Amino acid sequence: MSKDLTGIVPIVSRPMDFNMPWHDCLMPIAPDYHAIERAVLECAYAGCKTIWIVANDDTTPLVRHRIGDYVEDPVYLRRMGKYPRQKRQQRSVFYVPVSVKHKSREWCISWTIIHGAKTAHSITSELSKWMAAENFYVSFPSSVYPPDFIREHRRDIRKEENFLFSFEEKSILKGDKLGFTFSEKQMNHALGLFQKEHGAFFDEKEDEREYYFNNFSLDKVFGQTMAKESMKIEIPWYHSLDGWESYCNYLSSEERKEIRHPGKLVISYREYSPIGRDVEKTLDEDD
Repeated sequence: MSKDLTGIVPIVSRPMDFNMPWHDCLMPIAPDYHAIERAVLECAYAGCKTIWIVANDDTTPLVRHRIGDYVEDPVYLRRMGKYPRQKRQQRSVFYVPVSVKHKSREWCISWTIIHGAKTAHSITSELSKWMAAENFYVSFPSSVYPPDFIREHRRDIRKEENFLFSFEEKSILKGDKLGFTFSEKQMNHALGLFQKEHGAFFDEKEDEREYYFNNFSLDKVFGQTMAKESMKIEIPWYHSLDGWESYCNYLSSEERKEIRHPGKLVISYREYSPIGRDVEKTLDEDD
């Protein structure tokens, strides 16, 4: 049975060695095309109904300036018919900050993912139990692979309890940042792993952020929660963007030629019309 998916894009993580004045997720991967946009597009191709970007307040303004309040689902964008515009489907984008009380976990991308999923579940549950986010798809800005490849596996992603992409034995189970799904039940299990460490004593010389980074890596957290019979699909190519050297390897590869901006109609800065506000039309004196 198909299920609705909620997209999670984790931005809050350990800084890389780019040392640019902008966030690492805004590194360009093609002309006028940033890493964060590719990750959001991947969620749209996967069939996510909403997309939740976990980004702190110092990052959100620039990211939102590129993404806006929604993106178009590329699968529905060019469907033909008498009124093709009516066939389009918009995917709302929400921005989730990490609480100051969890600052010690800000380098832990596993926590960023779980926090985003928990926030999405809590907010949607308050609206209606029928709207509650219960199944999640995660995409990473620090990875590059063809997002349109996801389209042909869209149905399987929504049907399987756990679905993950792999490349040459690399996957989320090995700690690599490749797309995968998890459920509310698995989210709660992962939360339990962190709660066991709540109030733990740290040595004065021990950096809490380093502790969570090393002991709650992607493979250690999600490797314990995901079903053993997870469906795994091999992607055609994959490049990590976890630092300057790997970024240079991507830019010097032939695969970079396959990556391009999907078009402003798919992703660009757009806002929803405000509710309950009159839009006044400015008229010339001669009118």
